[in-house]
Amino acid sequence: MDLKNPRSSDRVSLELTIEILATDAAGREFFDEGRTILVSRHGAKILFGRKLVPHQEITIRCIDSGQEAVGRVVGQTGGGPEEGYQYGILLTDPDANPWGIDFPVKAEPEDAVGRTVMECMACHKRELVYLDEYELEVLEANHSLSRFCSRCSDTTVWKKSFGEAPEAEAPSPTPPPPPQEKRRDPRHELRVKACIRSPQLGEEIVTTRNVSRGGVGFESPKQYAVGSLVEVAVPYSQGGGNIYVPGKIAHSRSLPSGQGNFYGIAYTRGRNE
Repeated sequence: MDLKNPRSSDRVSLELTIEILATDAAGREFFDEGRTILVSRHGAKILFGRKLVPHQEITIRCIDSGQEAVGRVVGQTGGGPEEGYQYGILLTDPDANPWGIDFPVKAEPEDAVGRTVMECMACHKRELVYLDEYELEVLEANHSLSRFCSRCSDTTVWKKSFGEAPEAEAPSPTPPPPPQEKRRDPRHELRVKACIRSPQLGEEIVTTRNVSRGGVGFESPKQYAVGSLVEVAVPYSQGGGNIYVPGKIAHSRSLPSGQGNFYGIAYTRGRNE
């Protein structure tokens, strides 16, 4: 599903169990279980075992949050009868929030270098959170942050929702500095887990070498082509709550060890490519 429309927001890679109430082509009501693949403020990509048709209205109930909303089927994006059909869904009420995640209304902060879903350990409120370099470093080191909770009206401990961050790997030697270039955003030397998705090379879990609002640098034994399109989640943890941002491989150079390359990714969302 392409949620890039006038109502789009960050998409969270997240599996939630849902129940769907709808009517089939013969006019018979049915009630079956499915799951989300991606969720956003205004819609989702779902996996469902029944055939749905474009523009069909369905009622979605999220088991985890206990909330429901009415959605409209945008269309089928993949899948089949054996593994289930993938559909893009748009919520008909722009204020509906069946996922139980608070999506920020304000635009992404200028100093944001990471994006994730976090949960207050006191009241279990979930929010999509933009992280600056210091918050990202603290989260990677401690798997938690102290931040203000509007529901608790107090500063509480927050953890990444839907899975702990993996154990940090032993640091590898810092790569030589990249060639001098004019950058819009300062880069910060920071080692955190990230996931790179490539249509050609699949998914790869890496450790960043630097991060910025405009991109990320990492090492890999894989051969990414300069100019190729990827998606990046920073930080990343197994279990969901990861937010992927589109980007492209901006530059590449061989590592002194000869074992792989250092790559720089430039985010393409909201930028002139």
